[in-house]
Amino acid sequence: MQLAKHKRIRDRKAIQAARKNYCEYCGAYADIEPHHVFTVGAGGGDVSYNLVQLCTRCHIGVHAGKIEREELLAIIAKREGMTEEETYRMNRRAMGYNV
Repeated sequence: MQLAKHKRIRDRKAIQAARKNYCEYCGAYADIEPHHVFTVGAGGGDVSYNLVQLCTRCHIGVHAGKIEREELLAIIAKREGMTEEETYRMNRRAMGYNV
């Protein structure tokens, strides 16, 4: 039995709304698209609680494993007025998990 793949949330307006001209991690100038904390390939959606603006250096740091997902979730939680656990659960729900 094969499970149906969950449909990822796609919203270009959410991505544009998440754009900032500074890195939410280090404060440096940022001119790239916001980073998906839960990757698009894993089903992470274009929602405010999954997007964080990073500069190029920090974005590379995330992909190199130098910046942890939990650190990014903490930034998003603070920005969205949520707890880190709520941010995590909302992302997992958006990805189709029953949490």
